[in-house]
Amino acid sequence: MKILGIITEYNPFHNGHLYHLFKAKEITGADYVVAVMSGNFLQRGEPAIINKWARTKMALDAGIDLIIELPFVFSTQDANGFAFGAVKLLDSLQVIDYLCFGCETDNLDTLYSISNFLHIEPQEYKELIVYNCKSGYEFPKARSQTICDYHRIFGIDGLEKISSLELSKLLKYPNNILALEYIKHLLNLKSKIKPVAIKRMGASYHQKNITGKISSATSIRNEILNNLSPSKTDLFMLNDKIKLTIPPSGFSVLERELREGRGPITLDSYRQYILATLRRMSLEDISRIQGVIEGLENRIKKASLKSYTVEQLINSIKTRRYTRTKIQRIILHLMMNLSKKDVKIFNRCGPLYARILGFSKKGKTLLRTIKKNSSTSLISKLSNYLRQTISEENNNVRNRLIKMLDYDILATDIYVLGNKKAEDRVARLDFTHKIVIKKD
Repeated sequence: MKILGIITEYNPFHNGHLYHLFKAKEITGADYVVAVMSGNFLQRGEPAIINKWARTKMALDAGIDLIIELPFVFSTQDANGFAFGAVKLLDSLQVIDYLCFGCETDNLDTLYSISNFLHIEPQEYKELIVYNCKSGYEFPKARSQTICDYHRIFGIDGLEKISSLELSKLLKYPNNILALEYIKHLLNLKSKIKPVAIKRMGASYHQKNITGKISSATSIRNEILNNLSPSKTDLFMLNDKIKLTIPPSGFSVLERELREGRGPITLDSYRQYILATLRRMSLEDISRIQGVIEGLENRIKKASLKSYTVEQLINSIKTRRYTRTKIQRIILHLMMNLSKKDVKIFNRCGPLYARILGFSKKGKTLLRTIKKNSSTSLISKLSNYLRQTISEENNNVRNRLIKMLDYDILATDIYVLGNKKAEDRVARLDFTHKIVIKKD
């Protein structure tokens, strides 16, 4: 029995994801597919366009067997924190044979050589990155520059045939960066999971407009937002351009959610909540939030007092060093009051449970295998788990676990405030919403 792991957001599930799934199954010969999927808030610092249960249904209908939620405290971190949480969660299941990811290169030897270099971190590299960080650029760009500088000066094992210029081009793509982080954390964990790189097809990650059947999630979301008539939500229909990019089963789910007013959700859906939160918080409170460094709290506070849209707020805060994505992540952490202290603790232990969002008939069989092999708690019904299982943990683990779960619960409670209908804004859906089950 071969089991394939995928780390994803499916925001929303589209034909590019379907290609990746089929190609991954073909390459690995996998019998089962497990997806670790971000919940209602995502790595780029944005809310998902539709909720996690609707995205779960789209994925199950496309052929995923089991979907497990990546806790909020990892799903909204930078590439390193996101990858660590997702890889650690897959590894903790103790049944995954392969991790397949899409990127702009399928040269696994090249990716492995760079990841191994980042895993080792020679002293000269550490000194160079300190120097490059002083240039004022954000850390990811400073790190990419440092890797290229090191390769030009000292050379990196396994990259003898690759120039610094080629290396620089490879490090510009976000999916390549995530791939490197996945492999690095597999190495750090000494995991038995084998990485498999699949070259992306169709539109690039940054493509803003739909270009064909395989288009970027960004372009699909943009088309959805441009196609929305706020005054006629009940008559909402997705156009043919969007329909072309999404599998038929998933398209009906997406259209239903949008027609019923449970999307599209954006950061601006929480405009008043975000501004009210920032205006209420003191500088000291803001400074404790994950991602806020080097006096950035002053810039955030000042921007909150003069902004009346989220777009204004972001544009007033961002600089060459603090990119839009970083600012958006900080905004999410401010919304949830996620502190640096808590993230530091979570990044030492990794995910402490596997929250099941949905499964197919095959996935149900796979769950029995996971229960036999893994010591990680599987959560199907949250109320039962809290009542029965947590009492068995020691105090330190219990406290961390409850706090990690509390952030997931709060994230959903806040996410639903973006729904159009008042009755869809009730809290505690994590306790009342049923697991999504695909009936074959």
